[in-house]
Parts: sequence; structure tokens; C-alpha cells
Amino acid sequence: MTGDELFALIQQELGPEAQRHRGIDAPARRDAAIAGGSYRAPGALVDGFRAGDADQHVHGIAVCARASTDVLKRAQELGANLVISRQAFLGDSQDRPVAKPERALAEKLALIEQSGIAVLRLQDPRTGSAGRALAEALPRSLGLVRPRSGLNLADGLVYPSAHLTAGSAASQIKVALGTRTVRLVGDPKLAVRGIAFATETSRPNALNPLLARADVNLLVAGEVHETETTAYVLDAIALGQPKALLLAGSIEMEEVPAAHLAAWLGQVVTMPVHYLPSRPGLIEVEL
Repeated sequence: MTGDELFALIQQELGPEAQRHRGIDAPARRDAAIAGGSYRAPGALVDGFRAGDADQHVHGIAVCARASTDVLKRAQELGANLVISRQAFLGDSQDRPVAKPERALAEKLALIEQSGIAVLRLQDPRTGSAGRALAEALPRSLGLVRPRSGLNLADGLVYPSAHLTAGSAASQIKVALGTRTVRLVGDPKLAVRGIAFATETSRPNALNPLLARADVNLLVAGEVHETETTAYVLDAIALGQPKALLLAGSIEMEEVPAAHLAAWLGQVVTMPVHYLPSRPGLIEVEL
């Protein structure tokens, strides 16, 4: 099975994309050109091969939150020639080619070429039953099993919650993600009525409508524009609105879905499939 054939199989099994572009504008002709034609339609998001030869036969797969240089080296040691990355790995949110990459990126690209590894970006939310299970993997690890209906998966997930405080949610997420570097804006004792999850959060003001929902008072996100989303939460609190924001890290939030994806893929294909955790980037500094 070639990489392209495997990607087609994955797309078929996970179901159609949620059809919501995460960037500021829908992909135009220039985007399609610089991304090597990976945008298939205006509604398409970021899934697709971003490095290496997609036509080569796959004999081993490594799945990760982000295809860091460390992950690529470990994949090579395991004999995998396809790495599936949930998050961007080439320094651009959509892994667009760089005309003159700086040294670290240039050496990483050289490593990918020399190793014969192909890298497939696979992050877009998909609406089939297997695709929804992948999107809901992190909330499910916290015991949240029934998201509210009617919300586009690309906008995020919303769950009712009667047993969490903002502080206890932070503690559970730290355990689930294996991280100590979560940040909380708001009162740790806040009783959580509704909790929303949104990993992809780099777009200005993209999350304010989600947090403004009447049925949401805690938003769990990867990263935000601090002068916009964080400031919005602080203003809401000052106006007497019971809101809180929990930042867990965009890469860290993809660890649980990556592990779920690897386990699912191991049941779909015959070649070896490995889940490779990304080593922590940010660390907690104690003085």
C-alpha cells in the first residue's frame, strides 16, 4: 500500500471533513500553489502529505502529536517510513514550503529527505463515527461522553458538566496529557456548568464566540492570542460573568487523539503502527 492509498483509506474510514477552514481566508489559488495542490476544495483544511514521497510503499507507521525532529529520528529507528503528524511540523500552521528555511528547519528537511520518511498531516475534524471518536478522544478521557449536538466539529466541542470545578478540570487534564504546564485564567473554584474544547486556536478572536455561549463557562484550548481571548475572559470576569479559560498547549492536546489514532489505525492496516509521544517542550520552572 502506498502512502496515497493509505491516506485515501483513512479519509474513507474517518468520514468527510467538517468543512470549516481554520485560516483567516478560505484557500485561494496562491494557497493551492504553494501547498503543492494539497487543498482539494475551498472547504478543505490542512490534511495531506507535507514532506517526503507519498507514492512510496508504506512498511511502518508512526503516529504523533507533532513530527518533531526527535520523533522523526525515533520513527526511523523503528523502521517506520510514514509519520502521521496531528500538528504542524514545518514552522507554519499549514506546513507551507519555505523558500529559504533557516538552519534548524533546513536540517530537519534534509533529515526527512535522507531518511526516506513521508510525513502526513492528519488533524482535520471528520464527521464519520470513527472521525468523531477521534475528535472526542480527549474529552472522553476526562469522562465526558455526550457532546451537545448541532455544533460544527471544526468550531469545537461543548459538554454539560455538573461535577467539575475549573481547578479540578485543570488537574485532570494535566494527568491525561502528562503535562505540568497548564495555565488557568479565572477562579479555580468556579463550578463548571459547561465545558468547551478547541485545540486549533491561533486565529484572532476565533474562540470568543465559543466562550460567550450561555452553556459554556470553561474553555479548554491549546493556545490563544493573549491580548484578545485572555483579555476577553478577564473583561467578562470583571463584568460579573462566571467564565474561565484553561490553556493546555496545542501540541499537548493532540497527544490523546494521536494515541487513539494509532490504536485505531493498528486495527485497519497490516503494517506495524507505533504511537510516539512528543517530548515536553515547555517545562515548569520552580524558583
